[in-house]
Amino acid sequence: MQRLPSIALTALLSACAPAGSEPACLALVPYSHAVQVQAAEELAALPAGAVLARMIDDYGDLRARIRGACGR
Repeated sequence: MQRLPSIALTALLSACAPAGSEPACLALVPYSHAVQVQAAEELAALPAGAVLARMIDDYGDLRARIRGACGR
């Protein structure tokens, strides 16, 4: 889990890049369908209001922004 802060920091720094500069296109770890299904089941099993659920949602948003910025 230590990689998440560095990914978030890189994304934040690239958001502050001068206009016209290329975004930092980070490599995203691919997850198989089976792993995604298992993760969704585990996420659904968390107690209501779990902070971990919010963090996972934030991570998903970050991955979506990276895909959008890098044309994936």
